[in-house]
Amino acid sequence: MISNQILQNTIDGLKTITRIELSVMDSEGKVLATTEEGKIDEYNFAVPDFVNSQAESQLVQGYQFFKVYDDHAVEYVISARGEAEDVYKIGKIASFQITNLLVAYKVRIDKDNFIKNLLLDNLLLVDIYNRAKKLHIDTDVKRVTYIVETKAEKDNNALEVVRSIFPQKTKEFITAVDEKNIILVKELKDTDGQDEIDRIARTILDTLNAEAMSSVYIAMG
Repeated sequence: MISNQILQNTIDGLKTITRIELSVMDSEGKVLATTEEGKIDEYNFAVPDFVNSQAESQLVQGYQFFKVYDDHAVEYVISARGEAEDVYKIGKIASFQITNLLVAYKVRIDKDNFIKNLLLDNLLLVDIYNRAKKLHIDTDVKRVTYIVETKAEKDNNALEVVRSIFPQKTKEFITAVDEKNIILVKELKDTDGQDEIDRIARTILDTLNAEAMSSVYIAMG
């Protein structure tokens, strides 16, 4: 499931552009993210009935409802306040955006799980190549693996800090092993040597230290 913070950031951005109030709820009507306060309890009780209906969208007490699916099951319900045609369009855009985020999140989770199992030697050789092909992961490039360990419990946001260093995430795999250990698998150019590998490690270390992380240890392999 997409984090509530990402959902909140998404609808906050849409509201800034459109001035339309938006909310994201789960299939039972629990509010996960919203741009308005105080009125949701007046209509979110209708979400379960909407989820169980055949309708893809519905107007409920001045709010447009839209379904977001995950493998043919309703994962989220988006609401947009207003009955005008432009509100309907904004609601459709919001549901489309959340759907794309959900797909991207699932792909990342699949890749993360693949990398974890690969590093733990839990895959047969034939499975490695088949799954890599399915996930569009190039098997013929040079890569380096970094293990980032933080000692303090307060450093549990280190994963997001490391991800921020590689914002595109097109050729890097970054995932948490547990609360204190992060794995980064970084693709290298053919010309990259030990100096570049060390430079990346220093960048990670300096960035974490700048974020007041404590007792950071980085291993490479």
